[in-house]
Amino acid sequence: MIKNVVLDLGGVIVKLDRAMCVESFRKIGYENFGSVLDNYLQKDFFLDFEKGNIPEQEFRNIIRSNIKNDVTDKEIDNAMGDFLSEISQEKFNSLRELRKRYKLSLLSNTNTIAVMRVRELFRLSGTEFEDYFDNIHLSYQMGMVKPDPVIFMEVLAREGAEASETLFCDDSPANIISASSLGIKTLHTDYDSDLFNSVTGVV
Repeated sequence: MIKNVVLDLGGVIVKLDRAMCVESFRKIGYENFGSVLDNYLQKDFFLDFEKGNIPEQEFRNIIRSNIKNDVTDKEIDNAMGDFLSEISQEKFNSLRELRKRYKLSLLSNTNTIAVMRVRELFRLSGTEFEDYFDNIHLSYQMGMVKPDPVIFMEVLAREGAEASETLFCDDSPANIISASSLGIKTLHTDYDSDLFNSVTGVV
């Protein structure tokens, strides 16, 4: 019996727009930002940022080192924010309904700049990010990222949850495979799916 539902953020709850983000960076002078931006798992300095290994100002300075003209922190943050484009009313409704039935948690590979944007999107619903979840697990705070099995084991430990009683939902096949290998029930889904019906259809 499923008691716990753990949701991914980007690509499941929040719509991702990689093309818009890459174009926004091009406009401020970073011509090949697409080479470091992935929908599922970042690389190099970006991965270090999402693991919490480097602070946001160092991340911004690395971005600046790839841009010839002067750019502000705000310009960099806005370009980063364009990766996270929207949250539909259906997602807000689904989160409310799922939390009535299950212990609802979030597990996301993310960073401090992206979370600022996420908070803005949630506030459009008139509530705060934290209001929708019992627990929030963010990679940069945990010092680890999906699909490493260690992050799923850590979430289970923090939740006090059994793998067999937990459903993990993500748009990344690699993350689904990793969670499934630990006995966690999984749902491979994406932003275009009806979240509530997708989850309740498999539990």
